[in-house]
Amino acid sequence: MSLYLYQERVKELIQSGKSVILQAPTGAGKTRAALAPFIESFFDRPAEAFPRKCVYVVPMRVLAHQFVNEFSDYADHYRRIYRREIKVTIQTGDQPDDRRFEGDLIFCTIDQFLSSYLTMPYSLPSRLANLNAGAMTGAYLVFDEFHLLDPASTLPSTLYALKQLRRLAPTLLMTATFSREMLTTLAEELSAEVILLPQVEAQAIEMRNGASQPRQRIWHTAEMPLAAEAVLAAHQTRSLAICNTVKNAQALFRELGRLKQERGIGVDIWLLHSRFLPEDRHATEENLRRFFGKGADRDGSIIAVATQTIEVGVDITCETLHTELAPASAMIQRAGRCDLFPGEQGQVIVYPVESYMPYGKEKYDPDDDSPWVVEMKAALQWLQTHDGEAFDFEVEQALVNAVAAPRDQKILAELSAGRVRRADAIQRVLLGDREPNDSRLLVRDADSRLVLIHDDPDELLKNPLGAVGFNLPTITLYGMVKDWLEREADVEWRVMRLLEDKVLDRNEDNRMEYGWKHLENTQLLWTTRALVVNPDLAGYWLDEGFVADRGGSDFRSRLPPEVAARTWDGLSYRLESYEDHIRRVLQSFEEMVLPELRYPSSALERAAGWSVGSVMRAAWLICLFHDVGKLDKHWQAWARAYQQQIGRPVKANFAAAHTDSDSTNPIHKQAQETVKHRYRKPHHAGEGALATSLILRRALPEDSLLRATLTAMARHHTPFARECEAYELEPYAQEHIQATLKFVPNDVRQYLDLTKLRLQAKDP
Repeated sequence: MSLYLYQERVKELIQSGKSVILQAPTGAGKTRAALAPFIESFFDRPAEAFPRKCVYVVPMRVLAHQFVNEFSDYADHYRRIYRREIKVTIQTGDQPDDRRFEGDLIFCTIDQFLSSYLTMPYSLPSRLANLNAGAMTGAYLVFDEFHLLDPASTLPSTLYALKQLRRLAPTLLMTATFSREMLTTLAEELSAEVILLPQVEAQAIEMRNGASQPRQRIWHTAEMPLAAEAVLAAHQTRSLAICNTVKNAQALFRELGRLKQERGIGVDIWLLHSRFLPEDRHATEENLRRFFGKGADRDGSIIAVATQTIEVGVDITCETLHTELAPASAMIQRAGRCDLFPGEQGQVIVYPVESYMPYGKEKYDPDDDSPWVVEMKAALQWLQTHDGEAFDFEVEQALVNAVAAPRDQKILAELSAGRVRRADAIQRVLLGDREPNDSRLLVRDADSRLVLIHDDPDELLKNPLGAVGFNLPTITLYGMVKDWLEREADVEWRVMRLLEDKVLDRNEDNRMEYGWKHLENTQLLWTTRALVVNPDLAGYWLDEGFVADRGGSDFRSRLPPEVAARTWDGLSYRLESYEDHIRRVLQSFEEMVLPELRYPSSALERAAGWSVGSVMRAAWLICLFHDVGKLDKHWQAWARAYQQQIGRPVKANFAAAHTDSDSTNPIHKQAQETVKHRYRKPHHAGEGALATSLILRRALPEDSLLRATLTAMARHHTPFARECEAYELEPYAQEHIQATLKFVPNDVRQYLDLTKLRLQAKDP
């Protein structure tokens, strides 16, 4: 299928290296516009011409799930044509399939992107904190539904990241609802081109495929809050009701179910929100697409109740959309689920709210002057004056410009005022000096905790953070925990919080030991990452999801087989010589990593003023020298003693890079305990960097590149290492290193002079 005119404009700008901000209505093909330049370049252009990795960032998990399913099919199509594979992956909190961002086209949530870029990844243990930041460098970054980013945390941190990364690769921001002032300011901040889909072109897209008339949405305002009676009164065959909170959605679902049973109404009622298990939520989403999607089966009568999880991305349509009052951008997105497809007609009904949660205070307060609430009040007044009118893209933009401009002005002012403070906080975090509140400040203010349900929590201690449970906002949990602690119930225990103790391993790995402790004070919620609640107090049902106000369900949290088997702390190795290890690392680098580095390496050289080819040379040398510190005589003495203890001795001149090590093998565990009383296993990463520093100085004359290279080597096990220990390399160390030089290209080898190797450092 050929591209629309605006999609061609986006592709030309992106492929020329320019960043773009795109504003287009729901259903106009923004996602295709975003991915066309990447997919075309991936298959038709050399690796040096365009990034080989695309990170597609969305504000909500439901979007990531939809896109990865949709574009996996596209990837298969291109694979059959080009006989090459494009690896499509997903990385979200509930589906962490690409924890290390290794795919070619990665769909992830904004939390996963920011936490990874800021070296505090949600997807990896602390010992790998600096791993994912490199995946963003030189990647083509797409930010969809950009207007949904939290202005207090997510938005300013994302802008900080984009200002750094846009110098290395083009970026694309997409939205359907930004005020003109916000678009203009963002474009100036990011040196980006703005593409605003013209009304004429938008109408032409709506009339595609032979539609006789454009879609038409009639907007109405109600006088009373959203209730089951109103939904039933307006229902035809397909209705959708969107609530601002899970609590409201569950209450509406229950009331609809009660009225259905009392009156014998022939209608199916579905519920969808964030507190369903992934498999159940995906099943409901698929049913929605089946019965509410384009060309869907229209038999029967269905009312779907949902929260913001359905606000964007899910390609469904209904005759009547009921929505609680929300910010203008959110309501326009929700309206996109009504008469989504060309030629359809429907109505949108907006209901006043008794609480502004999650946009404002929990209780209705007429004096609440937070930016979101001010906008919501203005939006309701604007909609009341336009009651009964049909809205197209032009009218929707008029609504946004009329009510969102004051909020956008305040957001922009706060962004400017807080820029220095945020930059300082980010620099502090990147240096490894984290504070408890950093995640809320820099990633998302809506902090959350994992909630598990089990009557014997100790069964989950092998990897409690990997157990099946529910991520709930901490502020919401306060009320739940208070109820669990005070509710009348005959139970031995009520709520426990997870305790985590970090154990420093001499192999430079941080592993965790876990335990549970009774939670008796809600303030302690901030001190833990996970809770477990007694199943007599809370439960999970297929039709309602996680429910906090009653227990008695059969659901129990569990460790999935893959989580129980792999905790990220229990790694296993086989005995491997130093030469073999370096050969394998370099071979993997050449086959798996090098093609992806061609574009970002050149971009880094241009941005930093480094000589051509220097970044790729540095990458080869990091792989070549990263384990030189293991040639220390104390490290090798430990390795030989350990291999002797487990019954697999090595020769005196054998240099090990890895020993036989299986965290589940009791013989190996006992050997480690025995040997550590005679031999200390020293650190090696920083020591190897120091030992090869003079060699690297000749190969990498630019000071800043040399520092970056030494930092990468010193921190390849411990992400925030700042010092190294005394060391003394073995007499045969130089020979072992010499044997590995043949594995690097000649144009790298010519820079190496092993006489510059620092054989020891007594006081580093």
